[in-house]
Amino acid sequence: MASPVYEGSTEILKSGMLFQIDIIPSVSGYPGTSAESTVVLADAELQRQIQQEYPQMWQRMQARRTYLKETLNIQLSEDVLPMCSTVAYLRPFLLNKDSALVAE
Repeated sequence: MASPVYEGSTEILKSGMLFQIDIIPSVSGYPGTSAESTVVLADAELQRQIQQEYPQMWQRMQARRTYLKETLNIQLSEDVLPMCSTVAYLRPFLLNKDSALVAE
């Protein structure tokens, strides 16, 4: 309801905007499971700034991007930076740290 992304939207997405992204699967027998995480939109200038001022954070973002691309086969625009290691991570059995859903 608070997203600027909807059919017919004329909102302009800009560098520096943060977005909560949700994975809410609709699978019979698995009600209530979901994953939420955060990405930031970053143009080339903001990316350079992050890389220079926060090199460890930049390295974590790039490691997550590599994982998303090479392991999960999720292609992100260069302008989308994952803010944490839980982007596209869904643990359907709540506190069970040994099980996660994987798409092959």
